Amino acid sequence: MSEPSDFPPEARAAFRTAMDLHAAGEIDAAIEAAEVMVARWPGFGEALSYLGQTMVTRKRRFADGLAVLGRAVEASPADPYVFYSAGWCTEFVAEELRRPKRAHQPVDGDAARYYAAAKTLFLRALALDPDEKLRGDVEDMLSAISNATGEPWDEGMVERATPRPR
Repeated sequence: MSEPSDFPPEARAAFRTAMDLHAAGEIDAAIEAAEVMVARWPGFGEALSYLGQTMVTRKRRFADGLAVLGRAVEASPADPYVFYSAGWCTEFVAEELRRPKRAHQPVDGDAARYYAAAKTLFLRALALDPDEKLRGDVEDMLSAISNATGEPWDEGMVERATPRPR
């Protein structure tokens, strides 16, 4: 398990290069740069997370991207942002399987499988006590999954009113 600060400045610079390429709309070049980077620093969870997310959302390489996101989660088991990204992309795949829009790389399983996996990732992100903004984003995604599946995510988490003094 590594933190971004555990990587040399060269790794951080390579990551910035990939981000700059992405921001310039050069997605293929950004992916290539990220692939080179994670080959050199395979435990760089933030870079793995970027690569997997971009493969899923920009290139529709669902199976490849989800595999990379799995590596990101393994590399950064204490980073709620990595779990959020993995959950978001997994939910993205579930939605596409439920209501296909465009061609994509095939994955094993159906939408229900990916909704369940996304829910697990989001709940793990919550368990890592994220900041309030991320917590809200995670809860919004859990609610979206609940709406899609009809299964509540917050059982046992119902807030109750404070007892009135007698």
